[in-house]
Amino acid sequence: MHKAINLKDFKENEELLRKEAKKLNMKKSDLNKRETHLFMFEKNLTTIPKPRNPTHVIYAYYHNNYIYKIDNLDEMYNLTHLHLQWNKISKIEGLDKLTKLKKLYLGSNCICVVENMTGLKYLEELHIEKQNADGPDALCFDPRTMLAIGTTLKILNVSENKLTDMAWVKPLRCLEVLNASKNRLEDVQGTADDLCTLICLVDANFTGNPMTKKHRYKEIIIARCAQLRVLDTIAIHNTSKTFLRSFDKAVRLRQMNFRNKIDMSKQGVEDFFDLNMMRGSTQSAITVGEQAKGRPGLTIIDSTYGFIPRPLLRAKAIPRESFVPPSEPPPSTGNDMTVAPVKGILKKPMPMKYI
Repeated sequence: MHKAINLKDFKENEELLRKEAKKLNMKKSDLNKRETHLFMFEKNLTTIPKPRNPTHVIYAYYHNNYIYKIDNLDEMYNLTHLHLQWNKISKIEGLDKLTKLKKLYLGSNCICVVENMTGLKYLEELHIEKQNADGPDALCFDPRTMLAIGTTLKILNVSENKLTDMAWVKPLRCLEVLNASKNRLEDVQGTADDLCTLICLVDANFTGNPMTKKHRYKEIIIARCAQLRVLDTIAIHNTSKTFLRSFDKAVRLRQMNFRNKIDMSKQGVEDFFDLNMMRGSTQSAITVGEQAKGRPGLTIIDSTYGFIPRPLLRAKAIPRESFVPPSEPPPSTGNDMTVAPVKGILKKPMPMKYI
């Protein structure tokens, strides 16, 4: 009987030992587990504190704080996602060592210039919307930074930044998604010319800009951007895209031919007057050719004298040689005879059959 009790106690002790061993193993695994996510949002921070294991952090969340400066991130070189939106940051700095960073969120801050990002060799997404909302100036872009991130950046959000042009976007050759809504873009043709170099752009959003209310806004953008699939959150049909591209190509060819004709006419007029050594009439002849709207390719030139229209003559008088009129009338000849007019009826000629 005593032996049976001892066996039961032994089994119970064995089970307790196993449970304790499991607990110890779980604690060890928790200690050895890397903290890849760093949650520091909504903690009323004014500076970025140094983490305990900075090399383990891959995702860092510092949004919704009062951070004024980006620092203490040099040792977090494995970081791929950085959230710094809704803070008080006024300058982009301290990101040179984050060579593996892929997504950067800087929305709703006080940044004036997009700069100091040349070390971000793998950056794919940049969200920098709503910058300096209380200031009058628009967001600026450093050309060196644009060239550095242009080979990898795919998604860009620059909405609500008071932008007036899109010339800065040309170096972003791999850009696929662009959100430039609620800005101050007015020139439709200029914006289309700036976007036509982005061969990977498939989604663009310009809602809330003044140019969206202009005539043929969508037609111009679609015709110039060959790969565009979505414009202002609306999908583009392939048939309409093909038609608009062909129409735009025909219009541009006609405009190019017209400009070439004008240039050739100007050059021909200049060569003609240089050859004949005539002065003072070149500009007037060119102007006459340009003013003929009905026949833009026709230029009328009279080489016997310098023809100048009245508006040009009043605006700029051409010096002429001094000419003194004669004081006496020309001498009369002595063979002046008054010839009486021939009177009679002019008869028709006789037909050939009567001759």
